[in-house]
Amino acid sequence: MSEMNILVVEDEPVMQERLVDMLYNAGATHVLAHADAGSARTAFAESLFQVILLDLGLPDANGHELMEEFKAARPEQHVVLVTADDSIESIQKAISAGANGYVVKPYSQEKIHDVVNNYVMVHGGENDMIKGLNRKH
Repeated sequence: MSEMNILVVEDEPVMQERLVDMLYNAGATHVLAHADAGSARTAFAESLFQVILLDLGLPDANGHELMEEFKAARPEQHVVLVTADDSIESIQKAISAGANGYVVKPYSQEKIHDVVNNYVMVHGGENDMIKGLNRKH
C-alpha cells in the first residue's frame, strides 16, 4: 500500500489514542490526531489526508458542519464520521451530507480495518485529489 495519511478528530483522549493505534495496526503510515475543530481546520488547510475520521460531538463545533466544510473545500475528501449515536436518522443525515462512512463507538479493530480497506478499494491506495495535485506540479 502507498502512503496512508489520516486525520483523526476526536475529543475523548482514550478514544483518540485507541483509534490512532487501530489505524496504525490497519496500515496507516501517518496519523495526525486533534481534539477540536479549530486545530483540525488548521491541519486540513496545511496537509492532504486520504481519510479523515471525524467525531460528531466536538467541544467547539458540530461534526456534520465540519464535514461539510471539508467537503466544500475538497469534494473528493474521504470523510468517515465516528460517534456513539447509532440512530438511523443520524446515519441517514451523515450519508446524505456526503459522509463516506459511519462508525459507531466503541469501534473495533475490524471496523477500523474496514474503513482503511474501503478507502484503498475505492481509490487504489492513492487519493484522486493527490493524483491531481501531483499532475499540477
